[in-house]
Amino acid sequence: MARKLPTQWLRAFQKPKADIEHPPAPIENYQHQPYSDHSPVLLEDDLDAEALPEPETEKSSRPVQHRVAKLGHRAASTASSATQVTARRLGKFAKAWRWQLIWLGIFGVFGGTGAIALHWLSSAPPAVDCQQVTAQSLEAEQLFCAQQAAQTGNADQILASINLVKGWTTEHPLYGQSRPLLQDWSNAVLILARDRVAQRDIKGAVNLASQIPQSSPVYKDAQAAIDRWQAEYRRGEAIYAKILEALKKQAWESASQQMAQLALVNDPGWQERLGEVRERSNQEKKAWKFLQDARNFAKANPPAQLGQAIAMTDGIDRNTFIWTLQANQEVLRWRNTIIGLAIAQFDQQNIPAAVALVNSIPTSVQLTTANQDLIRLVRAREIETVDNYRAPGLERIVPLIMATQMVKQIDAQSPFASRAKTLIPRLEQKVQDLTQLNLASSVANLQQIPMLHFAIAQASTISPKRPGRLHAQTLVAQWQKELESMQDRPLLDRAKQVAKSGNLGNLKSAVAMATLVKPKRSLRIEAQTDIANWSNQIQIIEDRPILNNARSIASAGQLGRAIEVAGSIRPGRALYAEAQGLIGEWVYQIQIAEDRSILAQASRLASQGYLTRAIDVASGIGSGRPLFGEARGAIVQWAAERAAIWRQREEESQSVPSDEDPEQSSGFESPIPDPTPPASEPTPP
Repeated sequence: MARKLPTQWLRAFQKPKADIEHPPAPIENYQHQPYSDHSPVLLEDDLDAEALPEPETEKSSRPVQHRVAKLGHRAASTASSATQVTARRLGKFAKAWRWQLIWLGIFGVFGGTGAIALHWLSSAPPAVDCQQVTAQSLEAEQLFCAQQAAQTGNADQILASINLVKGWTTEHPLYGQSRPLLQDWSNAVLILARDRVAQRDIKGAVNLASQIPQSSPVYKDAQAAIDRWQAEYRRGEAIYAKILEALKKQAWESASQQMAQLALVNDPGWQERLGEVRERSNQEKKAWKFLQDARNFAKANPPAQLGQAIAMTDGIDRNTFIWTLQANQEVLRWRNTIIGLAIAQFDQQNIPAAVALVNSIPTSVQLTTANQDLIRLVRAREIETVDNYRAPGLERIVPLIMATQMVKQIDAQSPFASRAKTLIPRLEQKVQDLTQLNLASSVANLQQIPMLHFAIAQASTISPKRPGRLHAQTLVAQWQKELESMQDRPLLDRAKQVAKSGNLGNLKSAVAMATLVKPKRSLRIEAQTDIANWSNQIQIIEDRPILNNARSIASAGQLGRAIEVAGSIRPGRALYAEAQGLIGEWVYQIQIAEDRSILAQASRLASQGYLTRAIDVASGIGSGRPLFGEARGAIVQWAAERAAIWRQREEESQSVPSDEDPEQSSGFESPIPDPTPPASEPTPP
């Protein structure tokens, strides 16, 4: 597997200026250079500081051979005396075997040299370090590093590899090796360009494919791909422009046809945007429906409800043509109408209507500076007109202060500046009045008579022309009632305590005491109520014996006398209703006794056959009498019996000759009473 290289190798194809000015030393001079700190010669590591007195800088500047000779000399000088004796003995032996040792050394040198050469030939060459490759390096090394870098798949590194070999001609020794690589690298660039087309980056794809050189076998394919991409992209752009134009005109059918054409464009970017275009078309259609509904509502309702029409446009996407070209202008026109109506209502002092109008404008609507000034003015006026006297003082003062600051924000050049200038002093005066009344209320809450006098005096100082005058009068009236209640309460409580016994004399005393509460005092109604209750108790105590006496008389059967006694209780007295009830009962009993005899007489006449006379007698019982119903029932029965007798007589009269006197067959009773009933009239049961 090839080794991936870092990006530093790319800088190797252009030699830095510093390297050009100071070219590296020839390779043959390297043998005269001193060893580095990491030299493989490590003999001096075994030496101590005394054995190496020379400075490090001097050692590094000497040739390798001199350093090796010096190290050998030091090693020989430090040998022990025993070793020197042994060496002298071996010297004698060496003289005897001198020529044999010489030939043996020669053979060893040649053998070692051959072994080293064989090892060098059989071992692999050292790997190229692409981090050290520069523009002055061997072109084979540069090509190797370019091949390694292109395998990373990075566009910049592939292009750098292409740039390395694109100018090589047939005379170049590496031309044959570079041609297939150039084709592979160009194909890789073209693939990356196609990927960018798929990512809707047409410009990036064209820019990338355009860098494939003419010397590449893939050049024509790259140019054809560029032309195809640009042509399809321009075709999609033209169709997209037609779609937008159709959407602007609400030509939905034409837009659908163009979207069908866009679907045929062979461009991944436009294919991907096709869903976006369709969604845009749907948004335009929805926006058109919202706008049409809002317009229809605005036409069918009074201008005061245009705020609801504006709210119906909130569902319109602000990026659609419907909004930017039509709905926005429509909303602004409706807004201006509402603002005009609010101004008219404000000038007519119809503050609730003006508040309702400005509040009907949705928050999504764009407002001009003048519109905002009007809204500030209307809301400040609304706060000023609030008369919630029961609310705590601070809850009323703080909104007024905020309203004052809000009105002061209106610029002097605003069309509402004059109205604001008039309103600001009223708001400030109302804040002052409320502050003064809040202080007076705090004092009055102590519920002490002197404190109430002080609070009333403070509130009374607010002049009639001040905006807090009405509130001050309300508080003064309230505190005046509390003051009167505190003054009259002990007297009324004493009267109630006296009346608790229920004694006639105590009740009269309680009434006299409660009468001392003067009219228009706060406890006057309560005192009058107590007086009425105690007066009823007094009347009951006085009239109860009279009523009991009347009952006793009625029990003895003297109903007329009982009625006369009970009638002495005058109207308006506590027992008057009870007395009248007893009188009505006793009158009822008297009427029953009187009418019963009349009804009995009529019944006797009817039983004797004198039905007409019986009816006349029973008719004497008038309506409202106790036996009136019973009398009417008997009369109906007797009238039916009489009618039956008359029908019978009429049937008998039809058989009588015509010369007979018609009066004799009339069937009516004789006006003169007959002591005996007619023979034809049946005897009643």
